[in-house]
Amino acid sequence: MKKIGLLFLTALVAFTLPACNDDEGDYPYIYGIITTVHTLGEEEYYFERDNGQTLYPSEKPSHYEATEGSRAIIYFDLQDDNISDYDYNIRLFRVEDIYTGPSKVVTTQEELDQLGNDGAGFPTAYWQYFNLTKKWLTLYLLYPVTDNEKHEFAVVVNKVSEPEQSEEGYLNLELHHSAGGDVAGYTQGYYVSFDLETIAPELDGKKGIILRIDTRENGTKYLKLDLPEEK
Repeated sequence: MKKIGLLFLTALVAFTLPACNDDEGDYPYIYGIITTVHTLGEEEYYFERDNGQTLYPSEKPSHYEATEGSRAIIYFDLQDDNISDYDYNIRLFRVEDIYTGPSKVVTTQEELDQLGNDGAGFPTAYWQYFNLTKKWLTLYLLYPVTDNEKHEFAVVVNKVSEPEQSEEGYLNLELHHSAGGDVAGYTQGYYVSFDLETIAPELDGKKGIILRIDTRENGTKYLKLDLPEEK
């Protein structure tokens, strides 16, 4: 088993998520790995990390219903036995689904307005844990919420106006957030993931992105994120 490699290659630290236990009082050894869910048939599924590593839950909770292509945070222990075709055999304790939003190229002001501009913050001490690959952009965002089902997010390539900050070799993206009329409650933090396949031609050949985030309290922020080096 490649235990050391898994522990040191954790893509994101789920620093706000609580520990969890099963009915016997056990605790998972590994917390907060962000993955994509892949289904194998009725009640069978596995997880794929953003670096391509795969994890098969030989032991898993009975209440989780997997959805192909969804994003999820998983809590687990590593099992000693290897399973053919998978990098890791795990004992799965808990799965938390992550909101998955779209990416798109926007060419009109009307489209931009429809996406909303309610703003969202992020923990400044932890933004370096945001994760970018050619397939996914994953962020940890803060916003006031009462009914999270009403909130929608998207990242866009804005073809309507020129970016205020840009750099050669980097694609400019904007985060858009619509609260959907939700009554503002306590500010809470959630991971959100964006499927970047629809803007793959825009991202092709780029070193990374410069992401514009209009925050609620601290104005406009720009985050520069590099794509992982291809091996």
